Amino acid sequence: FIKNIPIMKTCKILAAIMLVAASVLFADAQSNYGEFKWGLTGGMAFANMNQLGDFEKDKGKLGLVAGAFMKIPLSHKASIRPELLFNMKGATFKETVQGQENKGRYSLNYIEVPISLDFEFMGIFDLHAGVQGAYLLSNSFKLNGEKIDLVDDVLKKTEFGFHFGTGIDLGNIGMHVRFQQSLTSFLDKNKTADFDPRNWGITLTGAYMFIN
Repeated sequence: FIKNIPIMKTCKILAAIMLVAASVLFADAQSNYGEFKWGLTGGMAFANMNQLGDFEKDKGKLGLVAGAFMKIPLSHKASIRPELLFNMKGATFKETVQGQENKGRYSLNYIEVPISLDFEFMGIFDLHAGVQGAYLLSNSFKLNGEKIDLVDDVLKKTEFGFHFGTGIDLGNIGMHVRFQQSLTSFLDKNKTADFDPRNWGITLTGAYMFIN
């Protein structure tokens, strides 16, 4: 028991330091309510597709998302959040024809412009939701592992959708998770029959904010 006393004291000291640090961050976060902010964000994008018609889902795509954002205050706790992001999307689907399984994999890179209505509450928590538009920068398609060049007019250059998410902001540092769903297909339905896939995904990002 006597030997454990230094360990117990050390744990108490560490707990006290963590409590003080959390209190400082909480107070700093509250003091930043209603201020103009801008920053950089980046993280992982877990992408997939739905509305595949007769095709089956196989697996999604793990990619990167990164860019910049602003938070323009509307009130003490509400703001408009425009962003400019690079976002990697895609997925693998499969189809069985006469007993043979075929797999197709799309890789799509977009410049994305989400616009959100952002709410802050309890000093550190964040809720946001909004719409986004995206422009296709580049693409890759592989059928059973072999790269195939798609005709340009088969792919749509733009897509539109919605998103919602939440996170924690501690002073200048934030961690956020977001779900997004495209409302339009990245393929021209007139050229792909009943195949009308839509991008969806979940992003997990960290952010650093500059407060003016």
